[in-house]
Amino acid sequence: MMVVALATAVSRPAFAQRLGPAEERPRLRDVTDTNDAQAYYNLGLAAFERDPETAAAAFYWAARINPAWAEPLYARRAALLMKDKRMMARVMEGDRRALESPEVKRLDSLQFRALMLSPFLYRRLDRRMFVAYIRDDAIRRARSIGQDPSPTELEFNIERYLNAAGPGMRAWAYYGDGNFTAALASYAQALDRSRNKAYVRLERGRIFGMRGVTDSAVAEMRLALEELRKQDQNELVVLYDSKAMTQYSIATLLEGDGNVDGAREAYGEALQEDLSYYPAHMRLGLLALGKKDTATALSEMALAAQLAAGEPHIRYVHGYVLGVTHHLPEAVKELNTAVELEPYYALPYLLLGQVHEMMSHGPEALASYQAFLARAAQTDAQRQLATERVAEIKEILQTTFKP
Repeated sequence: MMVVALATAVSRPAFAQRLGPAEERPRLRDVTDTNDAQAYYNLGLAAFERDPETAAAAFYWAARINPAWAEPLYARRAALLMKDKRMMARVMEGDRRALESPEVKRLDSLQFRALMLSPFLYRRLDRRMFVAYIRDDAIRRARSIGQDPSPTELEFNIERYLNAAGPGMRAWAYYGDGNFTAALASYAQALDRSRNKAYVRLERGRIFGMRGVTDSAVAEMRLALEELRKQDQNELVVLYDSKAMTQYSIATLLEGDGNVDGAREAYGEALQEDLSYYPAHMRLGLLALGKKDTATALSEMALAAQLAAGEPHIRYVHGYVLGVTHHLPEAVKELNTAVELEPYYALPYLLLGQVHEMMSHGPEALASYQAFLARAAQTDAQRQLATERVAEIKEILQTTFKP
């Protein structure tokens, strides 16, 4: 069986469709490796305020090249908001009609998927969006009376806004600056006066989690769960502040702290909140694999792959579990699905090569390793392994089929 998706598909792959409108690749400045997701991500960060359209395209390609990486998904949401200044203003101002609109829900789904991959990712672009919003508002107000504000006046407006804002807004600004100590203190002050205590608790929990203070992070998130359960059903709760996401975040903290039994229980509780929450099925499958419980590992991973049918990273992990449990034909099928979903994703090709070697499929293994090398970044640590396998398989094939 040959690799299915070695050629570029005619129609846009399923994963790319979920990233929003198709984007042409922006030119990489001073970088020649167009397989480098990090290079596109860095370009997006550099262009974020000056050229959000280029930034959105750069994050699109970073996400396609590495679908397992959370940051480009989050960053693409931010850049697409920056492109639409009116929509960004409405979101910043908490306009409920905007927040519940199909457009914003599609953007929020990018951040939701990012947090599924990495519940404690640092939302480094939040404050940059906020500053852009304040500047745009100040410029609009000044120009309405025939003036053009100076950079100093713009900075003054930003500082005045923050000084007048409540502790919750100041905490959010501190978080954006990377001042986590001040952010935690301001969020603590905000608890007394905030109507949405669940959000404040979640933000504190995420900051504690980023700092590696597991006990405090878990405690805050459990308090957030209590608040989420009290909320009226009519209250607006964004996707990424759901009870399932919160339970999943607790589970990843416990797993990272070595509390495997506690993590397993918390992943199960996440599924009690939302049985379709596929990252919890994936983690339960991998925990079971670590315990050599093959039946549970295969069952949970099959559920994750079924629920996340369009996610190439989940299909890749499922293929890995099938491979290491010696379900080799099934592993090939699942890995081929991963590369059909995203032909630019290099890792599945490498694993396909290894599985085909285990099956003594020399030509297929060779084609898979070559496909990996054609798509992997020059800095990819696995390139040496693939290069060695290509050379050895070529030698074997030449010897085997020598007239």
